[in-house]
Amino acid sequence: MNDAPGSDTPWWREAREQGLERKVLKARQQATAAPGDTFLVVTEGTVTEPVYFETLLERRELARVWVTVTPGDQSDPRRVIQTAKDLAQRQRDRAKRKQLAIDEPEEFDHVWAVIDTDVAVRDGFWNDLVQRAQADGVKLAHSTPCFEFWLLLHISGFTTRSDLVNGEAAKRAVKEALKRDYSTNEKVARMVFPSFVGKWPEAVGHAARVRRHHDDAGTRLPANPSTDMDQLLRALNDAAPEHLRRLKP
Repeated sequence: MNDAPGSDTPWWREAREQGLERKVLKARQQATAAPGDTFLVVTEGTVTEPVYFETLLERRELARVWVTVTPGDQSDPRRVIQTAKDLAQRQRDRAKRKQLAIDEPEEFDHVWAVIDTDVAVRDGFWNDLVQRAQADGVKLAHSTPCFEFWLLLHISGFTTRSDLVNGEAAKRAVKEALKRDYSTNEKVARMVFPSFVGKWPEAVGHAARVRRHHDDAGTRLPANPSTDMDQLLRALNDAAPEHLRRLKP
């Protein structure tokens, strides 16, 4: 008899259940957010980044957890972080005054700033920027040289091309890959983005591979080109109900 002594459960079923428990535990340990978590995402750009996220949500590429996306006060990563901090505090203050709608969270579980690094690196305040974000409780989804590198990973796949020396070069690369403009205004962005934003899971994989490439090479941070947008997208994925997630642990 193969059953464990004193047990009514076959040994193989117990082993299978223990294996499933270990997989669930491992998935929880690797998850960057819990199902139903709320997000505040503040972007540096006023068109490209907000429309990108709105397109994802409208097309149900991401489950509709509570995500508020808003441009920062100015096109300056320091102001974006400050805006994120202020909006998160404003949400808590409104909750105390009982001014929230019935479906609004009392506070955001995750506060992110989507920023470019080109200006911060050029003007020498990148390290101060990272420290400020950590002190303010704001996570950085930064792209080097700019957000366009994240877009390029959707369109062209994995790349560590060395000619993306600044934001203008990265924007030209996206235009060349798309063979058209993409963000001169909101109308254009809304027309173009649906053609490729559905590839965000592949872009997540490409971004992680780029990060490993730079880690192996010992590239000084922020590595050019690179992006941490994949970490934000993974967190949003982990906050979705399991049957709607497009990324698995």
